Amino acid sequence: MSLIQRIVSWLGFADGKAVKSRQLERKAATFPRISTWELDPFHTTVGFRIMHMGLVEVSGRFKRYTASVKGSSPDFSDLQVEVQVEAASIDTDLPARDAHLRSPDFLDVERYPHISFRSTAIRWRPLKRFVLEGDLMIKGVTHRIRLEGELKGLVLKDIVGQPRASFTLTAQIDRRAWGLTWHMETEDGSIVVDPIVNLEIAAEIATPQSLEALRQMAAQVGGS
Repeated sequence: MSLIQRIVSWLGFADGKAVKSRQLERKAATFPRISTWELDPFHTTVGFRIMHMGLVEVSGRFKRYTASVKGSSPDFSDLQVEVQVEAASIDTDLPARDAHLRSPDFLDVERYPHISFRSTAIRWRPLKRFVLEGDLMIKGVTHRIRLEGELKGLVLKDIVGQPRASFTLTAQIDRRAWGLTWHMETEDGSIVVDPIVNLEIAAEIATPQSLEALRQMAAQVGGS
């Protein structure tokens, strides 16, 4: 550590991200090697944002999906992800808008019930950030995309004694590349639904044993 870095640290201005990264690295050093993980649906959000008429971003999410997450390295350098989303589970808190998004103008869920993603490569960067590349299929059309990711946290033992990890992933895509070409403008030329979609995923992964225990606890509470 340089003299300047020591002074900054002594004064309490240490880089929070760097400190957190070092903490994660220490945890990763003792993190168990687990080959198969599951996405925790109770603590995961598969979401997106789209600009409406250049005024405000509308947020939405997909409520039903399945995922396979694999990686035997404790630092997740070999992370592999496969996700299948039920297109009809789209939810923007407005039923009429959701019905339009499910229609042939957009997702056409009757003909294309699933959206899928399969990772092809991962490249790690400093401060536990990474780029996850993979193939995204919407409406039967597949394109390679890049997601900017960050390892947010590691827990060596959750409430049932099992390890967990969390990530965030973001990307921008142009919906028109996948055939979602519906377009309308207002009288002054404002685009009603912007073609650029911001993908935002907050994911928590856990062991199958942890999720089974969580389901059992939820069932007990629900049945009491």
